[in-house]
Amino acid sequence: MNPSTNGWINKYIAEIDKYNIFSATNIDLLVEEIRAIGFSFGIIDINALPSIFKEFKYTQEELSKITVLQLFYKVYQINSNSADPNAFIEKVIEFYTLLIPHKNNYLSSFFQDKNAYAKLENIFTMRWKEHFFSNSKSNDFILNKIILCSDVISFEHFLNNPDQVKPKAFSQNFIGTLIALLLQFKQNKEIKNEQDQSLIALLSRSIDSLEDFKFQKTTSILEANCLADFIICNSWNNTTKKVELPKLEQIPFSLLDINQHIYSLSKHKFEEFVVKHNSEYHFYKSTTLFNNIITNSSNNIELLLSRNKTRLVKEIQKNKQLMKLLMDSTYRDLNSQEKKVVKKQTIEVIKTIPSLAIFLLPGGTIILPIILNFIPSLLPSSFNENLEED
Repeated sequence: MNPSTNGWINKYIAEIDKYNIFSATNIDLLVEEIRAIGFSFGIIDINALPSIFKEFKYTQEELSKITVLQLFYKVYQINSNSADPNAFIEKVIEFYTLLIPHKNNYLSSFFQDKNAYAKLENIFTMRWKEHFFSNSKSNDFILNKIILCSDVISFEHFLNNPDQVKPKAFSQNFIGTLIALLLQFKQNKEIKNEQDQSLIALLSRSIDSLEDFKFQKTTSILEANCLADFIICNSWNNTTKKVELPKLEQIPFSLLDINQHIYSLSKHKFEEFVVKHNSEYHFYKSTTLFNNIITNSSNNIELLLSRNKTRLVKEIQKNKQLMKLLMDSTYRDLNSQEKKVVKKQTIEVIKTIPSLAIFLLPGGTIILPIILNFIPSLLPSSFNENLEED
């Protein structure tokens, strides 16, 4: 089974017993298995997988595709009491249809295949490849894992409350929570280097303001454990070789309402994982992951925006309020309300340009500030003059 070629999902379903990673019958046991293979901590341990996985030289990306597919399937089995593979595939496609905006843009091509298995493979390919976060393979894997974990958790909530849970809104809030937690970690540092300051600036623009962000209580075991693992991983100090936890009883961590036992178990399993890697851990840390977003994404984003400059400028020109705020942002700090207006209206502009639809994918809020940094430089200087005259 090769996840880099067509037909791999069909092959997995046909030979599911050979490739099955998870045998859990409830979410608590599934969490244990996720941690046991290292997936929660940023890298999959091939030695913790069934022996058949050693017969082919898999990349971390390929192993992750297999793992995420199986997580979807296991969550479906536990929550629906069904193991029907065809019903499962259709349910995942239904979920992604609601999660990803794909009408009248180039993303629609990933949803057109009439074969359900092929369609899901196309969707997985899109979720892995369609981003500009990093040129580093290891960071590509980690960031995709974060985003795809949000997909799995959103899918679980969608299964349990299909009439109430909006996958896109839930996913955006979950990713926003991760960003806000990272921002809190950085702001709490007593000594901040230049990279920390850059990251704080980026993340602050992603969520408008930490004070205004609405943290919500976790409502599922899987969600709580995923967030706990995220917090534990980012508490690791690679210099002291210790987990240095924040004050979990304080805001914002207390707002998540995660049981202390979950943190303790996560910390214990993480420390076991680090020992296996000779106490060197860098897979999940924001310093390596999100700093690479800043340094590696810019060229790719600038290129794409430049290619669409004419249409982008034309669409922005139609929106006087957005145009003025973008120009204002080049010489003064926008207030919280103005930032919200810019984000909302920029997204509306992006929706009108098919090749920019990538930024509408769940997780795109992370790079929206980078886009906003480039847009003013693309606008003709005459726009400034017109605004002054107005």
